[in-house]
Amino acid sequence: MEDNIRRHNNKILNENALDQTKPCNCENSPCPLDGECRATSIVYEATVKTDTEEKKYVGICAPEFKLRYNNHTASFKHKNKKNATELSKYVWILKDKKINYEISWKILARCSTYKAGSRSCDLCLTEKFIIATAERKSLLNCRSELVSKCRHKNKFLLCKWK
Repeated sequence: MEDNIRRHNNKILNENALDQTKPCNCENSPCPLDGECRATSIVYEATVKTDTEEKKYVGICAPEFKLRYNNHTASFKHKNKKNATELSKYVWILKDKKINYEISWKILARCSTYKAGSRSCDLCLTEKFIIATAERKSLLNCRSELVSKCRHKNKFLLCKWK
């Protein structure tokens, strides 16, 4: 019974923490998430539109989205980073074929990351659920992401505390 109460209290407290997003600081360029670029612990979607098709990529970020977005844009600019994600692979295919494209971003879900002692990571499970239920032909993510291990647990391993 105590475990149920503790889990419920943690869930309520975490929901309040998720609502506290820092304000956007995109000054010289348009914000990719309409003023929510500093949101943390989110599942996001990137939609790549060309003249003939539309593909979607689902990703997660535990630190603020702006850092993840900058990593994505760097992989679009530097050819040595083209295999960083399925999204960057697809963008480089379009660039090599000289096909014009436009990428739009949106938040699909706000979740909490793994906490020491919990059984699962809500952020990773939500991403896997969205990938599993998405329309297969328009999704860039590969199915191997569904069986990947949560990377947020690693910081709580004892081997990290030397």
